Amino acid sequence: MTTRTSVLLLLLLLGVLWNTFSYSEALVFTSVPNGPKIAATFASTMHMDSGFNGVPTSNYSGEMFNDDNAKATNYFLLGHFYPPLVQNMNLYLRENHTFYELNGICRGIPSSQHYGDIFAWTPYSHHVGSSEVRGIPCDIFNLVAPIPEPQGIKAFSNLTVWSHMVNGAAIPLQMDILVDYTEGSTHFSSYSHYDFFTFTPVTNFPSQLFDIPTKCTATDPVGFLCNSTDPDGTRRMSVYNFHNAGVKSLANQNIADVIGDAFYICALTTANVLESYYLSLWDITVNSTYGQYALCNEVKGQWICTGGNLDTVGREATAGLAHPSGGQCVTRPELGEWFSLPEQCQCDSTQSIGNNGCAWRVEKPIKTVSGACLAANGLLDACMKQNAFPFSYATAVMERAMNSTDPSEGGCPNVIPSSASASASASASASSAPAPASLSASSDGPVSRADPLTSVLQAIHANGL
Repeated sequence: MTTRTSVLLLLLLLGVLWNTFSYSEALVFTSVPNGPKIAATFASTMHMDSGFNGVPTSNYSGEMFNDDNAKATNYFLLGHFYPPLVQNMNLYLRENHTFYELNGICRGIPSSQHYGDIFAWTPYSHHVGSSEVRGIPCDIFNLVAPIPEPQGIKAFSNLTVWSHMVNGAAIPLQMDILVDYTEGSTHFSSYSHYDFFTFTPVTNFPSQLFDIPTKCTATDPVGFLCNSTDPDGTRRMSVYNFHNAGVKSLANQNIADVIGDAFYICALTTANVLESYYLSLWDITVNSTYGQYALCNEVKGQWICTGGNLDTVGREATAGLAHPSGGQCVTRPELGEWFSLPEQCQCDSTQSIGNNGCAWRVEKPIKTVSGACLAANGLLDACMKQNAFPFSYATAVMERAMNSTDPSEGGCPNVIPSSASASASASASASSAPAPASLSASSDGPVSRADPLTSVLQAIHANGL
């Protein structure tokens, strides 16, 4: 899966804060800056909740520290994503890099999007009325601005802040960000609501406040291994991969069980993406002394895994939503599982698990179905109908597609080419599998299996919203 920060895909991922991908300097401002100028160096306790197409998807509370002089932001948050799933997250945004710590696991985020002023738009807003927030009289300022997007896509941000004046300084009490997004006949909307409870402009922060934890910057994030609960330390399992047709190997890929991939598809996928992709089911054996889950992506034409243990199979609960350590060593079937398969520990056709350090082996590809068939069977409708983890309606559609080829039973045909099927057994042992696998960075597909809120909060600052 790739780390492409597609605007639409992150909207689908969270139903949260999607608008934050609009660069404040790129928004089409039509007014002179006569709205409030809100301090860019501040500390505040805060709460935020958000949703997608009117359905609540997350709520978080915590603290935010922002130092515009040092180009640094820290979030310390506890909350729910697709309630009742709990996330404990710290996010560290700097001018040239970003780290996030989720349920005890800290990783760097490879992206060009980092620090930015989330209130950069307010000087261009218009006064639209007065109100009270928590009993405090305040003024309301609003900005509606188009977001530049590729041809054929229309997106608008509707931004509102409730602020009052304290000793000549504009202090935000609340902020709403609404986004409408249209691509052809597809329309989505998202909302994000913020409450700032103790917003305090700050002249200078103690420098140590913005120190990055050592575990985030360690060059060797091997960490610890789990104690296997399997008698021989191995586990044979069926795993899913949602992918395009470009890659023919599971090496350096992220995969999941059906609950994990249902979440990934429902949270990330639009109709046009689904209809051009595939869902494959594989039979694999892994060393079950799992390491830290790695993020596997295509970088300059090569697939690599980073941020995890590359000497063994990595595991976490879906989106790292388990405690401790994202669910690395905790079995939570109701949450689903994500796995990383580093190429350097792949077994060849002559090796058993553990020989010369190899940790995973493809036994055989089971079936590949087209996204078009899944769409025809109502997969996205199932996602939207429930719009709540663990997306059991969607998992049922996926399982029916794999278990049958009869359309009347929700089945889908196996679309593995016959020439590839003939060589399946030889290919499988080397994981040069005939089923298409994973995403290309140049494809118009979903983003990496990484924590969703992190990506969006990161984008808020990078893009000035």
